[in-house]
Amino acid sequence: MSRETFPDPNAADKPKMIRLALIGASGAAEAYGAIQTRLHSASWAVFAPLNDNDSPAGQSLGQATTTKSTEALFTEQANDFDAVVIDANPSQAASLAKAATTLGKPTLVGQLPGGLDVLGQAEALLMPAHTWRFLPSIQAVKRSIDAGKLGEPCLLRIHRWLPPESTPESIAERILPDTDLACWMFGGAPEKVWTLQSAANPDYIQFHLGFANDGMAMIDIAGSLPAGDGYFSLSMIGGTGAAYADDHHNMNLLYSGGQPNALRTNQGHADLTGQLQEFVDAISEEREAAVTLADTSRAAAVAAQVIESAQTKQVTEGKECN
Repeated sequence: MSRETFPDPNAADKPKMIRLALIGASGAAEAYGAIQTRLHSASWAVFAPLNDNDSPAGQSLGQATTTKSTEALFTEQANDFDAVVIDANPSQAASLAKAATTLGKPTLVGQLPGGLDVLGQAEALLMPAHTWRFLPSIQAVKRSIDAGKLGEPCLLRIHRWLPPESTPESIAERILPDTDLACWMFGGAPEKVWTLQSAANPDYIQFHLGFANDGMAMIDIAGSLPAGDGYFSLSMIGGTGAAYADDHHNMNLLYSGGQPNALRTNQGHADLTGQLQEFVDAISEEREAAVTLADTSRAAAVAAQVIESAQTKQVTEGKECN
């Protein structure tokens, strides 16, 4: 006897589960695997390792299959995933993103500044990875600005101090996160840039960004701290209020006899989770992502101005990169 079946009346209200492919090394697979239970409306379907010895890391992504290469991912398994997450160095990221978007696959990709021209005409949603924007503390500051709780943004102060092992070799890569944060907080590119860099310590750089309506950002980045933890803080002073974020305010003292030890709690992978969820939501809602290629282009252009000012010891101004 056959049984008549009926469609689920709530099926139309259920969001489509987006199948994700990850291209990256073992570290990326482990990091994304650690947050998979916090991800809504998406799951990992395929892992494409950048190197053969990264293949075992695919197990971190649950039920995801591991393909033999990125070429095989795009040519043999294109029907097995809906969107792509790329965690690769700049020399690989742009070409991989181009291959993914050419297939019409929405793509989240990091390490892009060197390949922006290649991706100017992306054929699908393309979201650059700006994980620094998605830290809960930074998100809270931006929400306060957007809600008008601080009034007109006036002064942004950022300290980012890193030990050598955590410092990117490229000055442009070091600067990019903070030029992006400044442009994002003020809603546009600066009108003037002035940089100070000591010849005695090239790993320390300080720059001032002058925005419209007399807004200013003062940012210093050091890559020469002793080994150990780094330090980051951000303060925004507005016309009617101020907000503050840092990476050290959750410091707990542990007493176990003798001198107390300070234990730092961190924000885990909250930034990675927030960024990936925004990517998934942008796909589901068929809208532009919160971070666009124009944002990366603007931040990279300002970083170039910072470096130019350091080299010429002159104020740079008037370059439109909004």
